[in-house]
Amino acid sequence: MTGIIEINPNSPEAIACEKRLADCVVLTHDNKILLQYRPAGWANEFGMNLFGGHVDEGETVIDGLLREIKEELGASVTKDEVSFLGAVSEDFTNHKEFVHIYFWHDKDHRITGCFEAEAREFDTAEQAIAAPKLMAYAKWAICKAKELGHLD
Repeated sequence: MTGIIEINPNSPEAIACEKRLADCVVLTHDNKILLQYRPAGWANEFGMNLFGGHVDEGETVIDGLLREIKEELGASVTKDEVSFLGAVSEDFTNHKEFVHIYFWHDKDHRITGCFEAEAREFDTAEQAIAAPKLMAYAKWAICKAKELGHLD
């Protein structure tokens, strides 16, 4: 995929990244792929995006992910409920940001809202991948989730 480099989380490249992020492909209780749309003017990260964000100093990646899911979707999730998909860096950051990407299926209907941007649901991976302004790393993540059997 153009502009994306998959990185081993324990590699020197990963350790050298200036920022760590944790994001998640979310499948709703009724099997819809849930993304968030951030309109123009949303810092410098507008477009269709996954849920998650920066890992705070002193926080583990998984703790950062679970915090972000709680903040953005209102759902309390445990580390045993998420599956690691992989880690990437993107060329638009000059590969100085490192994103750990996970998958979570909200089987118990714990999502209470979308609190940072506009929620968008998609019936299939193909529909989500075709979404206008889908960020490249999100496309990679949806493809990876499908490849690993998390999505139909």
